[in-house]
Amino acid sequence: MAIHLTGLSNQGTITKSERSQKDDVAGSATEKQSAVKSSGTLADDTVKLSGTAQTLQSQQSKIGDLPDIDMDKVEQIKKAISAGEYKINSQQLANNMASMDSLF
Repeated sequence: MAIHLTGLSNQGTITKSERSQKDDVAGSATEKQSAVKSSGTLADDTVKLSGTAQTLQSQQSKIGDLPDIDMDKVEQIKKAISAGEYKINSQQLANNMASMDSLF
């Protein structure tokens, strides 16, 4: 896609991708030069997580270690169904479905 601007400069037509490539090359060269100028070598980046971020990260790893399916619960439900003891509270089921539907 070519962008045509008239009366603003004497440049020829440059496509968006060509301009993007030129900007990327110029930007990376500038970043390297500023990093080298500041300390003589490339600077190391550091990241410091807040306490909340650290807590979230630890909770996420704990959740990742849990199994996707609680097989003990599945077996209990299977036994209850086969014994005819599994009861469904239709009112509670309808309320839960309605509350989930309101989320979307």
